[in-house]
Amino acid sequence: MEEEALQQRLSLQRLRDGDEDGDPSPPHIPDASERELLRAEFLSRMEQSFLEGQDREFDYSQVDGNADLDLGIIAERDAEERYFDAEEPSAAPPLQ
Repeated sequence: MEEEALQQRLSLQRLRDGDEDGDPSPPHIPDASERELLRAEFLSRMEQSFLEGQDREFDYSQVDGNADLDLGIIAERDAEERYFDAEEPSAAPPLQ
């Protein structure tokens, strides 16, 4: 969805930068609201790229191989298992 919106904006930008004959017109200078939108899109794309492991400057092995960072997930799972193990079994209500 965001990709389509960005492609549409890029197409509009290309149209603004040149007329039908291909002659360049003065560049479009975005106003404050457009800059904020572009900034938000940029940050969103960079975050997604990072989460997908595409940041070439970051050593993901420091995170992926660090067992200390997984303790929160393990502790949550253990607490959930204790909760369900402590429940007394009961018959399910009849279906109507």
